[in-house]
Amino acid sequence: MIKNITIGVLSFLIVFFVLFANIKANEAEKQAILAEQNLELAERNEAKAREQEQKAVEMAARAMIEQNKAEELQAQLAECNK
Repeated sequence: MIKNITIGVLSFLIVFFVLFANIKANEAEKQAILAEQNLELAERNEAKAREQEQKAVEMAARAMIEQNKAEELQAQLAECNK
């Protein structure tokens, strides 16, 4: 009698742990998929950030050129007004 109860309890525990392991495996698979998606998103964002950085550098260079031109024109204007 005790032997049958022990076998029944152990069988129940085995079924429980098999189901639990299956649930956890499914969750791990979902998390792996999400991690891959997040990695792809991060890589795309990194590429966009590099493009934006390059554009910012180009715009800063253009701004410096325009500022130099403006200073030269200001100097010429000052000489004309003398």
